[in-house]
Amino acid sequence: MKTPLFVSGLTSKSSAELVGRARRSGYCVFGETLASSLGRSMSAVPKGDRIYCITSPPIRESAETPRQLMKSLAYDDLQLTGSDNCTFNKEHKALGKGDFTKIPNGVNGLEDRMSLVWEKGVHAGLLDPCRFVAVTSTNAAKIFNIYPQKGRIAVGSDADIVIWNPNATRTISKDTHHHACDFNIFEGMTVHGVCEFVLVRGRICAEQGNVRVAEGFGRFIPTPVRPPFVYDIIEGKVQSPPEEQHEEKQNGNVAKRFAELDIQIPVQEPISAMLAGNLAMPAEGSLCSTPSVRGRVDGKRDMQESSFSISEELDRSGVRACIKVKNPPGGKSSGFW
Repeated sequence: MKTPLFVSGLTSKSSAELVGRARRSGYCVFGETLASSLGRSMSAVPKGDRIYCITSPPIRESAETPRQLMKSLAYDDLQLTGSDNCTFNKEHKALGKGDFTKIPNGVNGLEDRMSLVWEKGVHAGLLDPCRFVAVTSTNAAKIFNIYPQKGRIAVGSDADIVIWNPNATRTISKDTHHHACDFNIFEGMTVHGVCEFVLVRGRICAEQGNVRVAEGFGRFIPTPVRPPFVYDIIEGKVQSPPEEQHEEKQNGNVAKRFAELDIQIPVQEPISAMLAGNLAMPAEGSLCSTPSVRGRVDGKRDMQESSFSISEELDRSGVRACIKVKNPPGGKSSGFW
C-alpha cells in the first residue's frame, strides 16, 4: 500500500518535535540542523543586508529559534549539526536585488560551526562536552558508516584529533576568516571555544588559525551502505529501551535537568495521531511524494524498497529530516537519515 505523506508549514520547534516524537514512537529517523540556523536569526540583520543571508534552510526571524534548536540537540530530538557551506561574494548575492529568484543560495558555516555549537550549547549550559562531540563528529561518522575509522579516538582509528581550548575566545570576522568571500553572516560575534590544532591521520593540518595542508595528503573515504548504527535497530539486533524504562527516565533526573534548562520534554503521543491531525496529504503525483520504486524519478532517487516513504527537507524550519518507513504507522517501522 502506498501512503504518501507531506510535512509542511512547520516551525523550527514543531519540526524538531516531529523528529523527536517519531523516534520515541519507534521510527528510525535522525534530524540535522545547520550552523547558520544555530548561530543567527534574521531579527538581528538589517533589512538591507538580508540578501546576503539567503540560504536553505532559511535563517529564521525569531531570536529564540537558535536556542530552541540547541535544546532539541540537547534532548536528542536532533542528532547532528552541519554547515551546508556555500559561499558567495556580496556582488554575487546582489544579482538578486531586483529578483529574489536570482539570489545565489548559500552562506558560510564550515569554519565557525564548532565554535558556534560550543558557544550556543556548552558555554550556554545546554550541552555537555560529550554531547558536543556526538553532535559535531561521532553521530555523523556512525550514520555515514565510517565509524570507528572516523568519529572516535582509539587504537586502529584514524588519528583525526582536534585540540580544543574551551576557555579561549575569538571574534568572527570576514577580515580573519579563511572563506573565499568578502562577508561573514556571523560578523562580530564573539564565541568561546577555539580550535588550537587539527591533526589528520596524525599530521598537524591546522595550527593556531593557520592552515598547513600538503597537496595529495587527502584521501577518499568510502561510505558503505547499511550502517549498523541505523540498521541494527531496524533489523532488531539492538532493542530500544522498553517504554516503561523511558518513562521512568523522563520522570527522574533527566526531566529535572531539562526543566532547569527550560527545555520542554515533548508530550508522548502516537506519531500516527500527530501526523493525521496536523499534516496535509499531497495530491497524486506531487513532487513532495517519493515513489516507492527503485531508480530516478523527477530528479529524486529512492535507494531502498519500501511500501511508502516520507522524503522532505524541512527547509523553512531550520531542521532537516529524511524518513523512510516500510509499514504504515502502528506497524514495524524502519528508515534512515
